[in-house]
Amino acid sequence: MESFSLDILTDLPLFQGIGKSELAQFSAYIPHSFVEYKEGETLAMQDTPCRQLILTIRGTVQMHTLSDNNRFTVFERLQSPVALQPEALYGISPHYTHTFAAQTAVQALVIPKDGVTGLFSRFEVFRLNIINLLSTYIYRQGRWLWHNMDGNTEKRIVDFIHTHSVYPAGEKILEISMDYLGRQINEPRMSVSAALNSLQKKGLILLKRRKIIVPALEKLIQSRHT
Repeated sequence: MESFSLDILTDLPLFQGIGKSELAQFSAYIPHSFVEYKEGETLAMQDTPCRQLILTIRGTVQMHTLSDNNRFTVFERLQSPVALQPEALYGISPHYTHTFAAQTAVQALVIPKDGVTGLFSRFEVFRLNIINLLSTYIYRQGRWLWHNMDGNTEKRIVDFIHTHSVYPAGEKILEISMDYLGRQINEPRMSVSAALNSLQKKGLILLKRRKIIVPALEKLIQSRHT
């Protein structure tokens, strides 16, 4: 698997632009391993220390995030290649804030923290790639602080789902009661129920018991402007 994975390493988000000679140095000098996760196996767990960088090469990962008070959970589907929370490696609290599980069989490149530090010192392209990734993450978080949260109940629901999603596209599943969702967006339960049923009639969501399934978040977000 080593030679096969090195051939496609430049498709990974943090290795784009790295040449063959640098890849050879990576293989020789940077500690790493290639790991295969079975369907349903956990890659990383929320609130546990982040001591390695996981870069998925193939397969689909389900990310889920449980609120601090255990009242709601957001599920997101991630398609490889993807870097799993590189921002969690360093900083004041180097812990995962999401749980990642293999939705299908997953192949991943795993680099321990000291290996990532070695990449910083050896490869400028890697440093620039991770700075760009972290800058994008920080920009999105900062923009949301100034987002206009006014609007009708439908818009407030869309904004709630959008705000609690890491990636602004793809399938999302929100496990939450209508009562608690109403309290979160300052709307009565009846208004929340009517708005959710309206969104379902438009084909933007699917309602199950205590679940809101969003097939494509980008379409739901676009509905705010129509």
